[in-house]
Amino acid sequence: MNTVQLECFLAVAEYLNFSKAADFLKITQPAVSHQITSLEDELGTRLFVRTSKNVSLTEAGLMFMEDASSILKIACGAKKRLGIGSNDVLFLTVGCHNQSELDLLPPVIRRLADRFPTLHPSVKLIPFKSMANLLDEERIHVMFGFQQDEQKKPIGLFHKLARIPLACVCSAGHPYAGRTCLNVDELEGSIVLGEPHRLPATVLQSQIRASSSCHPSELFFVDTYESILALVRAGLGYSLLPFYPGSDKKGLCYIPVTGIPPLAFGLYHKGVKGNTILKEFIRLLDEEVAAGEFRA
Repeated sequence: MNTVQLECFLAVAEYLNFSKAADFLKITQPAVSHQITSLEDELGTRLFVRTSKNVSLTEAGLMFMEDASSILKIACGAKKRLGIGSNDVLFLTVGCHNQSELDLLPPVIRRLADRFPTLHPSVKLIPFKSMANLLDEERIHVMFGFQQDEQKKPIGLFHKLARIPLACVCSAGHPYAGRTCLNVDELEGSIVLGEPHRLPATVLQSQIRASSSCHPSELFFVDTYESILALVRAGLGYSLLPFYPGSDKKGLCYIPVTGIPPLAFGLYHKGVKGNTILKEFIRLLDEEVAAGEFRA
């Protein structure tokens, strides 16, 4: 049993799709299938039920998830402590959920790389549901997110970057485009909604509230943050999304919505003790947010 097998198993268990797991791991689908098959042979049991239409975990697979996660965490921790494979190369893996969070990174990574020439940053674009698991397993060092006051299991340490409002996002030709602000109770008409696991709970609840009086023909459902923006840009309706730093761009109007508390936006991590790169990354991001230097 090796870490590659465990990473493949946990990725397939998360996505329940071999192709998506391969994309996430940046290897081929046959390679993922081979690792899963070899792991099943070694364990002497089936971990997944595969059909032409879907993939599901067996009872053994469900039981093995916690063990696989624990083994992988121990292995990663040991490598980190011993410095295996480092060769003076400095790593930082950042988790993002959408393009607006990705847009925050270039100026920060540029300054970080100037200070640490051997830096090899990595960025993973992953849904909210999956991101916390990767942070817990220390497969990423830090992730963007919104502070969650009520959570069954703490994600990690939260570092607030800013309090940001929820915004009505619409095209330049939309009736709301000329407004400087809107109350949530004023919102009506066609709305573009995202999949629940792709959005933070506060945003999802606000979208549901705004769409509660809509006729079914006025609802447009998509699966990603970027898909929401595409349909909004096409003029099919408005949406409710966080007003990220630097969000008012690319031909869209972002109108702050009152009646909904602003969101605490920031970073989740497992601690900066002994991690100079992560500590400096957070400091530089604080500076960029405070200076308002973010650009599209």
